[in-house]
Amino acid sequence: MLNKTIQLFFLMLVSSLFFFCKSNNVSKQNTKNNQIITFQDKEITDKVYNQDKSKVLILQYTSTKNPAITFDYQVVDVETNKELKKGIFTGEKMEWLDNTTLKCTPHIGMVQKQSDEVLLESIPTKKKYIFIKID
Repeated sequence: MLNKTIQLFFLMLVSSLFFFCKSNNVSKQNTKNNQIITFQDKEITDKVYNQDKSKVLILQYTSTKNPAITFDYQVVDVETNKELKKGIFTGEKMEWLDNTTLKCTPHIGMVQKQSDEVLLESIPTKKKYIFIKID
């Protein structure tokens, strides 16, 4: 008798879970949940002065989800508005090193090494900078 009561109780529990635990209808279109996430590209122009504020570095680039940025740079003398240097650099960052030199950080993606090289190498990989001299 006790065994049949337990079986009946278990059957009622399973059937109630089956009938009363329903998920939302998949075909319903909810406007709050159907928002599309998009990445927007932004055109950015930055002006960076050197240490003595005699020259300005004008950077024009597009902000995307890509870590490598293509900078369209221009160095202008502040007093005469004369363009001293102009070019394109692809990397992570451009900044002034001193009054006459730009320090450019190139983008280094993942570097694949053999497993023995990683274990034997005690010095971490350093970033190599590119220096652009402004005359």
